[in-house]
Amino acid sequence: MFTRYVPIIPKNSNPKKRRRERKRWRGPSRDRATPATPVALFRLSRTSFRGRVPAAEAWFRQLAAKCVREVSLCFSPEWCHDALADPLLGCPTLQVLALGKCHLSDAGASAAAAAALTELTLSETCISEAALQSVLSGCPALRSLVLKHVHGLQRIRVSSCRSLVLLGVWHYKQLDEITVEDAPCLERLLGNMRLNAAITITGAPKLTAFGYAVVSIPHLFHGERAPQGVNKGLRAPIHSVKILAISVKFSSKKDMEKVMSLLDSFPCLETLHFQSSDYRSGADKDYTTVSDYNQKRYPIRAHVLQFMRIQSEMCDVPKWVTEQQNLLSQSNMASLEAEVVFEGMKQRKDFTTEGVNALSDPFDGGINILGH
Repeated sequence: MFTRYVPIIPKNSNPKKRRRERKRWRGPSRDRATPATPVALFRLSRTSFRGRVPAAEAWFRQLAAKCVREVSLCFSPEWCHDALADPLLGCPTLQVLALGKCHLSDAGASAAAAAALTELTLSETCISEAALQSVLSGCPALRSLVLKHVHGLQRIRVSSCRSLVLLGVWHYKQLDEITVEDAPCLERLLGNMRLNAAITITGAPKLTAFGYAVVSIPHLFHGERAPQGVNKGLRAPIHSVKILAISVKFSSKKDMEKVMSLLDSFPCLETLHFQSSDYRSGADKDYTTVSDYNQKRYPIRAHVLQFMRIQSEMCDVPKWVTEQQNLLSQSNMASLEAEVVFEGMKQRKDFTTEGVNALSDPFDGGINILGH
């Protein structure tokens, strides 16, 4: 038995090179009298199905039949297509699946049987709430689930995913709710949790990293008071979270008040990341920051806080940084030994599951999580 890599050459590459590649490989074809050997990797990037959707769907069927182990379809946002990727969900050998701008039907999802699938990424993919539930039920080995601007979802509910370690959610404003239930291995909930989504977390005792929480919204967490020992919503503290990342307008008093109220829900924080969403229009702008509120009205009560990072465009103004350092040194923080670092805004690397998993702190490696 052997495996093979399937090369796909973009349309904007050298014409002679494209002709040579077409001679070498033209995609899966029923007319070719070749053995049904396994395919290790199928990767398609910077191209478009457009009028070739039936051909693309035929590829998916044949890849599933050839026991493919990894499928990665990464497309640029300006190209639109809607190929049905259902056959891949029934492939028992599939381990990694990344879909961009494809479609998963309810019927196809209900027949999902990708028992070996450990990583699933859906980017601008159309899927219903019922179909997502079916996919999760049919993929018991799933360790990483990343949902990026997925269409068709008003609520994301991840329930009884007992192998899930990483959940990533980047969403548009139609998303109303994120619910995580019975996820005993979940360690990280990452993404861009903004707007009006209500977030409920129960049965996730290993959840240690959460963020970015975007605080320019009415409610970050929502729900009734949870029973004793169960973490649910803002009213029940989440003791497992050790690393928290927050994006906030330092110039907004209301948003800063929400931040200080939010911190009460994470009493066991060891590392706290703040990123300013303010855009400086001048050095004389009336800025405030966490230290002002920490000193004046809402002292941080994290007894085990060891490290706090504050990122802002104002961090390149020495006078402003010195003022904040002085305020923090005078503030009534319960954790007096906490190290505070001020950083300017900088270029960040693209988010990848491998890159994040390699870090003990997912917000400390220069990866673009907030804007992914």
